[in-house]
Amino acid sequence: MKKIAVSLPETVLATVDQLAEQRGESRSHLIATILERVARAKRDRDITAQIDALFADEVMGKEQKQTSEAFLRMSPWSKETW
Repeated sequence: MKKIAVSLPETVLATVDQLAEQRGESRSHLIATILERVARAKRDRDITAQIDALFADEVMGKEQKQTSEAFLRMSPWSKETW
């Protein structure tokens, strides 16, 4: 674990301390959890944007549709209704 120093406005620190106390965890753990969730959310948004760009491509969309239709034809679940 690496230690860092961060300057926060007193109101933010008071809110963090109150939340950490309510959750029964340390300030450090709470801040680390929040930062990890923010980083994960950013990564997830980036991945979603890449997927959206991929499926916005008409050629790729047609290929995906053909592939999924071929899979359904050979799938044992092709008679399933959802």
